[in-house]
Formats: sequence, C-alpha cells, structure tokens
Amino acid sequence: MTPPCLVFDASDLPRHVQADLRGKKRKLERGADVDLSKCALRAMTQFRCTVKNPDRRDSPIGCWPIMRVFRQCQDKKGTFTVETTAWEGLNAGPKDGHTNTLGLRSTDVRQGHGREGNGDQRTYHEWPELWEK
Repeated sequence: MTPPCLVFDASDLPRHVQADLRGKKRKLERGADVDLSKCALRAMTQFRCTVKNPDRRDSPIGCWPIMRVFRQCQDKKGTFTVETTAWEGLNAGPKDGHTNTLGLRSTDVRQGHGREGNGDQRTYHEWPELWEK
C-alpha cells in the first residue's frame, strides 16, 4: 500500500513542486525555481466505468472519459512528473468551453454526455466528486 498523500489546494502546486519527495529543494541550474508552465505538457485519458445494475448479468456498463494532465520537468537528478490536472483547470481561462493557450478545453464533457446522459456539463477535475453519488 502506498503511503498517505499530502492534500493541498491546486493553487499551491507551484510551491509544493519546489521540493522533492524527501522535502529537499529541487536543484536547478543557477538555483532557479521549477516553473511548471515551462515543463513539457503530457495528457492521458482514463475511463471511469460503472455497472448500472450490478445484480443483473446483462446490465449495461457506462464509461466516462477522464482527462488527466501532467507536466514533465527536469532537475539536476533527472526527469520528474507532476500531475497538474486541477492546476491546468485553474489556468484554463473562462469556463465557456473555449480552448486555453495549452490547447486544453475547459469543459471536456459535453452536453448530453456523462452520468445517465442527463446533460450534466462538468469539468474533468470535478468528476471524482460525482463518482460515489
């Protein structure tokens, strides 16, 4: 089992990424700080699937895509990867479905898709809150 994770607000990510797993400041050229916006952007789509009626053998299965975004940064020890999904959402600009400067949409779930096809429109980093409802 993995050790417990420190929970913090997405807006604090640029501050937390300055330290490695042991709490030591990451070493960069000329003592600079890690700038997440200058790190390579990576994306991955995961799927969250649920069985509508688990008691029935022929029950339909619904799956929803979850966009996860990462930054690959470099320090003197090598490359490290940081999940920035919620942080990228903070930097996405207006919540109107337009593309931000990184090419990511601020809403990745479109009208008529999502839970039971009820027309919910959620940004990708809000989905985990809905899973258990």
